[in-house]
Amino acid sequence: MDSDERIIGIKDVAKAANVALATVDRVIHNRAGVSKKTKDKVLKVIEKMGYQPNIMASNLSKSKKIVLGVLLPNISEGSGYWEFPMKGIVKAQKELSQYRIKIKTFTFKQDNNKEIRKKVLELINSDIQGLVLTSKFADEIEILLEDCKEKKRPYVFIDSNVRKIDSLCSIQQPLFESGELAAQLFNYCFNKGEILILHLKDTMDTEGIIGLKEKGMNAYLKEKNNSIVTKSLVITDFNENAINRMLTQTLEENPMIKGVFIPNSKVAYIAKYFEKRAGEKIYLIGYDFFNEDIEYLEKEIIDFLICQRPEEQGYQAVYKLFEHVVLKKEVEKEIIMPLDIITKKNYKYY
Repeated sequence: MDSDERIIGIKDVAKAANVALATVDRVIHNRAGVSKKTKDKVLKVIEKMGYQPNIMASNLSKSKKIVLGVLLPNISEGSGYWEFPMKGIVKAQKELSQYRIKIKTFTFKQDNNKEIRKKVLELINSDIQGLVLTSKFADEIEILLEDCKEKKRPYVFIDSNVRKIDSLCSIQQPLFESGELAAQLFNYCFNKGEILILHLKDTMDTEGIIGLKEKGMNAYLKEKNNSIVTKSLVITDFNENAINRMLTQTLEENPMIKGVFIPNSKVAYIAKYFEKRAGEKIYLIGYDFFNEDIEYLEKEIIDFLICQRPEEQGYQAVYKLFEHVVLKKEVEKEIIMPLDIITKKNYKYY
């Protein structure tokens, strides 16, 4: 810190706003007894001066813990994506541990409605003061969201919020634009042919997410190159023999397929097939970046991966709850994550 810098205190805020110390304290802690005009004036001074309350000292003196809940799918072979938001959540919790932030994690199998409902009831009866979750399972979590609203528990969505459910904050990828980006990448690879969009589905409530990506792809091609068209294929059986049989038949019947688009994180299932397939090059684009993808990137079987920074989403979600619950700040209603393009040449630095 430079010699002419000093920490801004509550007395400085009170003096600049020309109000009593008690008034500033009420505004900081969102207590009653302050007019809207005075509150707005104090908040404006706080923002201008960059004042930060000494929340750590306040919370420690009151011996108060802040408990945040996390409701996400299990980290498993079938849903390895969720490992990355959890890493971000754990990282944020460690950084905020001095403020007595505690995380309670509730995980469930994506294909088990009964288990989701069980975790929802556990959360309803818990002592959480805020919640991080995904809106993918909107029907199953509806009762939980109603309970959060009733108890004034803020919640933050990560990954997606296709149904535009109201929340404190939604941290997500731009789904339509990511489909446009995939189409643009295919357009660089070939200027005529077909793109096979593979819907690899083993979870609930993903149709809206995949649908927006597909719409984005078709919109881009319609505008930029109508010599490239798309066709869709749904695969629900991830057995290797079943995938081989369906893809072999589809490619034989559609010789103009020049690219395959996997609009979720299961691209390695399809890369395994193309590794063994002989014939003309077919370009492959998928989402997210796992260890099992490295081999296929190196061999240029997977050409591009579109990544949405899931670890940062989890990290940001905890911080937004912290800012709202502890610092009493207003937070952004929506944070759109950048779309990163991963290739053989840059994956080592991601």
